[in-house]
Amino acid sequence: MSAGSAQAPRLEFACGCADRAVVEVKLSGERPPPAAECSACGRRHDLHVEVLTESAGLRGCLACGHPELYRQKDFPRGVGLAVVVGAAVLAPFTYYLSLVAAALLDAGLYWIAPDRLGCYACGARHRRFAPEPRHPAFDREIAERLAYGERAVMGKPMRPGGTAGAPEPEH
Repeated sequence: MSAGSAQAPRLEFACGCADRAVVEVKLSGERPPPAAECSACGRRHDLHVEVLTESAGLRGCLACGHPELYRQKDFPRGVGLAVVVGAAVLAPFTYYLSLVAAALLDAGLYWIAPDRLGCYACGARHRRFAPEPRHPAFDREIAERLAYGERAVMGKPMRPGGTAGAPEPEH
């Protein structure tokens, strides 16, 4: 893992306490700590360090150990929304060219935004971990299967070993 704190891998997950606190763990050094503590309630959460690969990638969730993760862009949605709203407000004054500019700006920001991994089971967010093994983008079938179990309308059987190295969903 990288030693620089600006680029150090990071884990965020919900504690579940009454304060609805988010536990943040910045990882530096060779191995992450075995546990993290909630700053609001003091509850100790064991981390599943066994899911880390030798190259600091993830085979599963550090917070809950579940093997199913998805990849998504790590970009603040509020910024994207502000670009669109700003362009819409300016549209009548710019002969609607502001909408084209907003689309180009949004596409550019999308391409430069880094990826993060999310856990289907607990919602934890993993940032700046090694890209291998690669996890596919969000798959509604997996989310439905985990949320509703046998009652899921959609859903393929669980993948042996989770999503690490799995193909992209077919949509």
